Amino acid sequence: MPSAVIVRARLPAGLERLRRASVGDAADGVPAHLTLLYPFVEPDQLRPAVRQTLAGVASRHRRFDYRLRGIARWPDTVYVAVSPAQAFVRLQRDLQAAFPGYPIYGRDATFRFVPHVTIAEGWPASSLALRANPAWRALPQPAHAAAIEVIATGADGRWRLVWRIPLPGGGPGARRGVPRAADRMRP
Repeated sequence: MPSAVIVRARLPAGLERLRRASVGDAADGVPAHLTLLYPFVEPDQLRPAVRQTLAGVASRHRRFDYRLRGIARWPDTVYVAVSPAQAFVRLQRDLQAAFPGYPIYGRDATFRFVPHVTIAEGWPASSLALRANPAWRALPQPAHAAAIEVIATGADGRWRLVWRIPLPGGGPGARRGVPRAADRMRP
């Protein structure tokens, strides 16, 4: 199994329960996240040079606030839409340029990347009960992207954190006196 480059997302508890029940690899340790590159390098090939390239890309992107907006859907996926999307799009584009052999989702260059957090995929995504679940009322919610992470499967098939590479910009609230989204945005 390959690895993935992600930004970890913190979902409200009810949505996290829905995700764990409706996303197959959640039971195998995949956290709530926004995918930046998948499939990525085979786990046994995650060497220092790969980490160094990832860190080089990360160093050009500052930490940023975003919002978990609300429910959205593709035919086989129910997800949390995020906004603004531009910081994710720029980060994904730069990672893709650094690793051209690993196009996101294995798609060609015409694929349009849409940052999102998957809540259900496959047959659970067609459930009207899932889409009507009261857990969705916890959105919108402020969020903060502070790092990219590489996760990979182990010999037991479980996904684990390999590297957490911080985005520059200091701790939450340390951006030139600008309040964090959690402090200034109210649902």
